Amino acid sequence: MNQYIQTMKNALTSYYNAAKAAEASKEQARQRYQPEVAAQEIRKLESSLEAQKRATISAITEAKDKAVEATYRWGALDGSKIDDGDMKLLKFDLSPEQFEALVNKHKRNGTMCFILAQYAEKHNRQETKPGEFGSTGRLNTLIIPSVENKIAAYKKFAESAIGTVENMDGYGWGQGVDSPVIESAVKNFGTPNPMNSAWLEALEG
Repeated sequence: MNQYIQTMKNALTSYYNAAKAAEASKEQARQRYQPEVAAQEIRKLESSLEAQKRATISAITEAKDKAVEATYRWGALDGSKIDDGDMKLLKFDLSPEQFEALVNKHKRNGTMCFILAQYAEKHNRQETKPGEFGSTGRLNTLIIPSVENKIAAYKKFAESAIGTVENMDGYGWGQGVDSPVIESAVKNFGTPNPMNSAWLEALEG
């Protein structure tokens, strides 16, 4: 798993476990003490959990911010990262399969991804007639990692994690620490599913 997504998941899981423990402690207080004393104990637990909630949201936000910084570094153009051998290939008309193979080869290289995106856009313009869209044989630019897509994905994951944290406090369907929806959201955060496949694909490389 991507290190920044893993950091978000760790923070989310830690808070979920703390929230579950606090909920159990509140129930014990209700059973063990008189209502006034139980209310005091519950307020202490909620105050402590609220502080942990703020720390969790800060940790998720910090992970996202560090991911964005790393993405900008990844995308910074650097002539020393240009693959001269593959640049020679870009003088020819590559098939979609050949182009995809080059993209997969250079997914970790922001400079080469920039060059490959320019190559694809140039050839797509040349191969597309006016008013035509998505014609067969055009090069797929969506498979090329980009700074914009990576940052958007990190922001989506952070929003999802923070949203799950917020919903642990609520009541009703999909809310509260006892909700199967919350449990699933925590357990499966960052693992591939139809909802996040595009985000994870953007973070490849």
